[in-house]
Amino acid sequence: MGSIIAGAPFFSKVLQILTTGLVAIPGGFLFSFLHIPLPWMLGPLTITLIHHALRGKGTRWPVGFRNAGMIVIGYSMGRTMTVETTEQILINLPGMAAVTLLIVLFSLATGYLTHRQTGISLASGILGSVPGGLAQMVLMAEEIEDADVTAVTLMQMARVLAVLFIVPFVATYGIIHLPAGPPAPAVATATHYGLAALPALLMAPLGAWLAVRLNAPIPFLLGPIFATAAAVLIGFPAPPVPRPLINTAQLFFGVYLGVAISLESLRGVGKVLPWAIGGSVALVAFTYLLGFGLTFVTPASLLTAFLSTAPGGMTEVGIVALTLGADVAFILAYQLFRLFCILLVAPLLLRRRFKR
Repeated sequence: MGSIIAGAPFFSKVLQILTTGLVAIPGGFLFSFLHIPLPWMLGPLTITLIHHALRGKGTRWPVGFRNAGMIVIGYSMGRTMTVETTEQILINLPGMAAVTLLIVLFSLATGYLTHRQTGISLASGILGSVPGGLAQMVLMAEEIEDADVTAVTLMQMARVLAVLFIVPFVATYGIIHLPAGPPAPAVATATHYGLAALPALLMAPLGAWLAVRLNAPIPFLLGPIFATAAAVLIGFPAPPVPRPLINTAQLFFGVYLGVAISLESLRGVGKVLPWAIGGSVALVAFTYLLGFGLTFVTPASLLTAFLSTAPGGMTEVGIVALTLGADVAFILAYQLFRLFCILLVAPLLLRRRFKR
């Protein structure tokens, strides 16, 4: 009898997971039918967000599902790396530094403006505006006494949602039909890979495990990217991921975001919401202009350049790039450079500035 009672919570959790997944799947089909970009990420995300808002604790999605999806996406991005694209990355280092600096300065300006117009602290405005990752900025806000964690969470959520919904639409309908620049370097593929592809396939989960052990940021994405890229550069073939598996990975990630984003954090900070949305839209527009400028100094097409400067989530931008056939290696270089600059340098400067 006791074992039955003890097993009840387990079956309840399993039922919640199954219910959440079954509710989310129709969102993918619906968004596909409506020809909305990234249907298998945005559709489940939207349906799950609504379901989560209505049911609250009735939704559940294991982080392991999200991590599995990120390993698949990381492998897909890492397999695009070649010796030629690596050389291209080294050539573009000055451009990467310039783009990162301009994006950070623009974010600081929008944060200061939000601080002046809404009355929230300067620390809250800055931490809410810098595109350093929602989790990282919220954790930093908890360490700074003058920062409002709720306001920072709201502003970062607005930025993430802007990237998730605005960037795919702009990339799909505002850029992809425009004349493109020189084509991206082709990635060699083969019809039959056999056992020769096994090292590259195994390197993705191994890279994720190693990145977790090293406490790397976004370990289940960056680990597979670097490990798979290393296997490809060594000479091992890396077969493309079947479309159904990519769609499943997007669904896992979209459902996780739909469960993780809570509408409760929006209460009590209504005055910040218009400025958070406006700042996020302005940041996307600014990065579009930066991307347009990159097309004059690099061989990248406007689609590739815009996705290189777009304010990540690198996962979300990577999915868009894979879906639309952009130069993933070029985009990955810019996104990684900005990610590491913000994650490694920004926390030190912000802590030093706001803890005085």
